[in-house]
Amino acid sequence: MDSEASAPSADTTDRRLALLDELRQSALRAAISRVASVIGHLIGTPLNVITGRAALIRANPTGESCVENARRIEEQVERLAQRIRRLIDYLTLPEPNSQPRSAASVVRDALSLYTSIAEDRGVRIDLTSDGVPDATVEGSSALVVLTSLLSLALRVAPKNSSVELSVERTERSGAMYLLFELRVPGLQAPRTRIDRLDPPDDDESTSTEHLQILSVCYAIARRQGGRLDVVALGDDKAAIRFECAPGP
Repeated sequence: MDSEASAPSADTTDRRLALLDELRQSALRAAISRVASVIGHLIGTPLNVITGRAALIRANPTGESCVENARRIEEQVERLAQRIRRLIDYLTLPEPNSQPRSAASVVRDALSLYTSIAEDRGVRIDLTSDGVPDATVEGSSALVVLTSLLSLALRVAPKNSSVELSVERTERSGAMYLLFELRVPGLQAPRTRIDRLDPPDDDESTSTEHLQILSVCYAIARRQGGRLDVVALGDDKAAIRFECAPGP
């Protein structure tokens, strides 16, 4: 068989990469929905029992019934705490083995995947810094965060716009870090904190899905000794700044 004839075209490859990105987002949404469903099932019955017993105590705050209702509340609280601890243990995966990689290779791999997706969506990715600093980072986590942020940026940026990526060294508290910055048109800095997965309070600046992605990326960055911030730039544009601790 002719290998050239059987090789996928560039357009086919671009569509496959775009499809993989859609599947990645769908898998994330499905995982979050599943965890939410499990938590709802986990706490539903105990909370109903606690609420009912508390109402009985309020209606009759004296006598043996009060002691019994308080005992049932304590029992349900202990049961709920135990089940939540088991769920946390079940969902907490062990840290993967460290895979040190050069920052340049992380950027190269991320762009090799998402440049084609950007073109498919009518958006450009411009690497604006003068090269990538010669430094080593934890490769897996850095690539997961960078590709997740690129995916988010390309979903937000309007057609015929440009997402700007820069990588440079920065210093904080006397320590050196690598700063990956994405300047994203069409993105507004969320008013809700991204350092935890609390539901937004009347924050319509950023969709729930985008907040979840930013919160997950923040958690990955923090676990590796870095940080993640979103800063408003004005003119319906924001910068996502991923600070990554250099590896060995």
